[in-house]
Amino acid sequence: MNSLAAQCILRFSGVVTDSDTRERLAGASILIKDTRQVVESDAEGRFLLEGLCAGSYNILITHIGCQPLESHIHLKDDLVKDFVLPHAHSELDEVVVVGATHRHGTAITDEVKGRQLAATRGSSLGESLRSISGVNVLQTGATIFKPVIHGLHSNRVLILNNGIRQESQQWGSEHAPEVDPYIANRITVIKGASSIRYGSDAIGGVVLVEPRLLPVQPGLYGEINTAFFSNNRQAVLSGIIENNAAKHPAFSWRLQGTLKKGGNAKTPDYWLMNSGIEEYNFSAAAGWKQQHRGLELFYSNFNTKLGIFRGAHIGNVTDLETAIERGEPSEEVKNAPFSYSIDRPYQQVHHHLLKLKAYHTTGTAGKLNWILSGQYNNRMEYDVKRFNTSTDAPQLDLSITTVGSDLVWDHNSWKGFRGTIGISGSYQFNDSYKQRVFIPNYQAWNGAAFLIEKWSQRKWMLEAGIRYDWRSIFNIEKNNNQQFPDQQFSNISGSAGASYQWSKELTTTLNFSTAWRSPQINELYSDGLHHSSARIETGNPDLNPERANSWMLNLTYQPFRWTIDLGFYHKNISNFIYLAPDYPPVLTIRGAFPSFSFEQTNARLRGLDANIGYLITAHWKADIKASILRAWDKSAEDWLIQMPADRYEAGITYEFGNVPRWQDSYVKLSAQQVLRQSRVPAEGNIEKKQPDGTVLLVSDYAPPPPAYLLANLEAGTKFSWGKQPVHLTLTVTNLLNSAYRDYMNAFRYFAWDIGRNIGLRIMIPLGK
Repeated sequence: MNSLAAQCILRFSGVVTDSDTRERLAGASILIKDTRQVVESDAEGRFLLEGLCAGSYNILITHIGCQPLESHIHLKDDLVKDFVLPHAHSELDEVVVVGATHRHGTAITDEVKGRQLAATRGSSLGESLRSISGVNVLQTGATIFKPVIHGLHSNRVLILNNGIRQESQQWGSEHAPEVDPYIANRITVIKGASSIRYGSDAIGGVVLVEPRLLPVQPGLYGEINTAFFSNNRQAVLSGIIENNAAKHPAFSWRLQGTLKKGGNAKTPDYWLMNSGIEEYNFSAAAGWKQQHRGLELFYSNFNTKLGIFRGAHIGNVTDLETAIERGEPSEEVKNAPFSYSIDRPYQQVHHHLLKLKAYHTTGTAGKLNWILSGQYNNRMEYDVKRFNTSTDAPQLDLSITTVGSDLVWDHNSWKGFRGTIGISGSYQFNDSYKQRVFIPNYQAWNGAAFLIEKWSQRKWMLEAGIRYDWRSIFNIEKNNNQQFPDQQFSNISGSAGASYQWSKELTTTLNFSTAWRSPQINELYSDGLHHSSARIETGNPDLNPERANSWMLNLTYQPFRWTIDLGFYHKNISNFIYLAPDYPPVLTIRGAFPSFSFEQTNARLRGLDANIGYLITAHWKADIKASILRAWDKSAEDWLIQMPADRYEAGITYEFGNVPRWQDSYVKLSAQQVLRQSRVPAEGNIEKKQPDGTVLLVSDYAPPPPAYLLANLEAGTKFSWGKQPVHLTLTVTNLLNSAYRDYMNAFRYFAWDIGRNIGLRIMIPLGK
């Protein structure tokens, strides 16, 4: 026997992939049954078992969405062996890869899961996605974040909460998604309009917030999460408890809740007055599953109160122009102390979501799914009081009720083909009469039908889909006396894609999609002060539907030690709707505000998402990310306004390895460079007086801010306190406390972005 075997230091490594999708599987469990040693595959599907003695071993490999695989190995030297898991054609079909770009079919997707998700706990949904290349955030102050995918957001990005399309007042740039990220076991971003299953208006992409499956093993389980943040002295407490009863193994349930409270955020120089946050959320789920049928019930309740930075609400036009020119709040606002209190202006939002799902397997042919859902969203916005009034009612009170249903049949593999056919419909009623009318009252019917087919054989995967959508908006009225004409829209969307695996290391995917989006109610009829964004907005009833034709090319190359993922995209969008600054600012009884109106043009968006990782040693890993976007107004032959600047990020990670009592310990240092957005329209309709007295017509109230560089630190570990496992994660964003402004922050006109923020997250699993 050679000396290595005698010392029990042999290594067993390899890669785990899915038989149908050819995806490398993260989170696969590799168990040596003889010694009970177990590891999980990493984000690239790789696994490594060390310290093995020579001999024969029985191996069990498992992964959600795949059938278990047993194998037998014989070790006498270091062994490299790959495993291909048979895909399980059941309700657990959708397999996703942690932190790596992969495919749902031929769509290009990224995920936040595991360690990456743990490092964002306590943050909003939009903040949780910032680590993905090609994804930015549209920010309003220190507390409101909306995901931006390839420069597109709001109505062009769909959010699905546990499989249900989130329906609220999502048109608002400062209306953050009403979703508690603690619900999620993974968050998936589908880039582009290729995922026509979820909706034709997802021109930018889709965000899937996916809870973990209800427990199937008998017992009581749970976890406690806490998070603490230094910048705004925020504390978060969240908990989960779930059960599968041994006497009734078909039945499982889960309860989850979150409490959050934070005070004023702080720039490097001053507190951001009235920027606190309060949040309390609750969700419950129950499921009954048998071999061929099942039921699932899910309810979530989201509640938040968000302060709006006081320095963004100015009393008159002269002071507004002076504040923008100065770029900082007044001395009164700058000198405000830290406080947890939230005063006017602020917004308060409540969102209820109820889902009932039933499924039945149709023999060996497939599975039929039926979903019924209901949602109620109430958004109240409170302005600054500039005159004496006894009422404390909100100045904007919007309520929208949505009832929807989906019927979908997934058929199993037949001669290499797998597919989905479905229909969906919904009814909406929007009530905005209570106070100031910003958008009119309306009702809407929506209907859709779609068909998607996939074919895979050996190195090829082909996919095509078609979808028809119809939308009718009626009873559009304002103040009970102004009636607008009914609006009806209908059209067809489609996508086609191909993926080819050139070798075990190299895969290319090409996707084409054509999608359309009807103008939303705010784009057509908004009129007045949108207080949370601190601006006047004016709709355009003559807007036409958008049509987006998109190409996406993805190259994934994963040789030993390397992970290279490059995504190229090109979108042509006709009748692209955007919010353009007007002049002059508007003076209202609530104060003076910048003015914006909705316009249309023909646009071209193209760019690159890059992720490159290199495993330097068993302990050291380096990674580089890049997000590059070029957004062109083809009609005006100029750049589009309000598009993300180029971003680059580099990081180095050290993995300590497992030692007694400490597991999965790591530390990561990264730097993010955001360039100045120099690609803005050369001219506009805003008058800007120069020092010599001349007047220029510019496209924005203030020029784009300078480039900035942020350093960030992240560390984590798992240890046992007695017999109780504890997971710790420490993050420090803006490590050097740099003063900066981001072009995508609506309040960049008035203040710096937040300074250094230290976050400590503790997760305690229970019953495992």
